[in-house]
Amino acid sequence: MLIGLVGKNGAGKTSVAEYLIKKGFSFYSLSDIVREEAAKKQLPLTRENLITTGNELKMTQGETVLAEKTWAKALFENHANLVFDSIRNIAEVEFLKQKGAIIIGVDAPIELRYQRIQKRKRTSDQLDFETFVKLEEQESTGQSFGQNLNAVFKRIDFPIHNDSSPDALQQKIEEVLTAIKVSV
Repeated sequence: MLIGLVGKNGAGKTSVAEYLIKKGFSFYSLSDIVREEAAKKQLPLTRENLITTGNELKMTQGETVLAEKTWAKALFENHANLVFDSIRNIAEVEFLKQKGAIIIGVDAPIELRYQRIQKRKRTSDQLDFETFVKLEEQESTGQSFGQNLNAVFKRIDFPIHNDSSPDALQQKIEEVLTAIKVSV
């Protein structure tokens, strides 16, 4: 089974992925390619640097470059159940759907998502609320090349609204997994 995860920053994609890993899925993040490239350039892993690096990769190598490189890694490692994270544009969605992926969209209210990123304290999350909102607007509406989360959300197969407890999220994931098995 192949699952792609779409979601805005702090929505809970990692929580969904961690749950799927416990269920035997192998995890791949399209953003790992971006982080590797930023590290090669010795750039601090801030959200702005990651967005710029990802955009540069997509401009020079095509909008599906992250999906293609991540897919190649997954094929090389040869796992049956895969979950892909950090899908940010329609071309990536279409690439993964052509491979048989079911796309799950994870979302939550913006204030809750901001609270979550403040708690997790990644280097890329060290920003104020106004910057968080500004970057999200760029990622969501296509202002940032190669990223258009609003358009991507229109192509998801299953939505998960993650606005309560971890137990509630796990229940929602199980409901989606059941629905996927029925539809496959």
